[in-house]
Amino acid sequence: MTRFPKSLTALALAFGLALPAQAQEITVGLSLPENVEGFDFVNGMYRTFAEHVEANSDMTVDLVYGGALGNPNDRLGQMRRGILEMTDAADGNYASIHPDIQILNMPYLFPDEETAWAVLDGPFGQSLAEDIRENTGIRVLGWWESGGFKHFSANSAIETPEDMEGLKLRVLGPLATIPVEEMGASASPVAFGELYTALRTGVVDGQDNSISVFNMINLYEVQSHLILSGHTYAFGPLGISDAFFEGLSEEDQQVILDAADAAIEFNRETSRAVEASAIDFAREEGVSVVELSDEQRDAFREVMQPVAIDWLRENVDTPDLIDDAIDAVEAAR
Repeated sequence: MTRFPKSLTALALAFGLALPAQAQEITVGLSLPENVEGFDFVNGMYRTFAEHVEANSDMTVDLVYGGALGNPNDRLGQMRRGILEMTDAADGNYASIHPDIQILNMPYLFPDEETAWAVLDGPFGQSLAEDIRENTGIRVLGWWESGGFKHFSANSAIETPEDMEGLKLRVLGPLATIPVEEMGASASPVAFGELYTALRTGVVDGQDNSISVFNMINLYEVQSHLILSGHTYAFGPLGISDAFFEGLSEEDQQVILDAADAAIEFNRETSRAVEASAIDFAREEGVSVVELSDEQRDAFREVMQPVAIDWLRENVDTPDLIDDAIDAVEAAR
């Protein structure tokens, strides 16, 4: 079926001209190259979405890899303006256009992945998704997992908050920086592309990321200890331009919703399997993996969470959502 450039379609609509019927095309801007080992929970999620859409409708999905359509914030802006239909921007990117999403970055909000999924899929996540749609023009079809929880790494064992004293840690954003500094460490915003070198040369002593990222950039070569602190859950909204979605037939809208469900299911299952494999790989590379007890994790939570909540109350649009999120977690346990 003939496809027409989006600019031509917009021109025709502006002047009331008729165009021949055409299949809807969904362009998806992705950050990673097409084949990145250990990260199929992102690209594979979008492939699953695309396969479901194309198998059940006349719509087509164009996956554009490797940041070819701009950086995540650029692509997020393009989605809001209708230039792109979808992109894999994650929670930190959405925070720039909807600050309330940062509440979900609260340290030790979620005790485990299953609780996070229950909250995100439940009334709290649905309400937050609707707020995002109303305020940004992006419809959240679901919530995907970006490698699971973030963990600290260093060249010494970190088992208590006191072990952080004097360390230089690469962390980004106030919800990571403020809690780290509360424990006596100094925070440094090293660029991602410079992280390996900064750790190798001692510019910083440690960092926090998901274990998938830890292995992807070979940090096992420059960090001797991986501490399974699980302090922040990494996620992303599976977003689509709401204007595009609303312009579809009810039948095609349902195809999109079903495809999103299949994609999220793939993402979460794959992310859990990848993390387990990543821990084993780090051990095989000689990294000492430090597993914390519930009591040790509670000690970190008692230091990190209150200062993060104080910051959130001053910097999000809807402070009442902080207590709502905590209540939602308690209800989901």
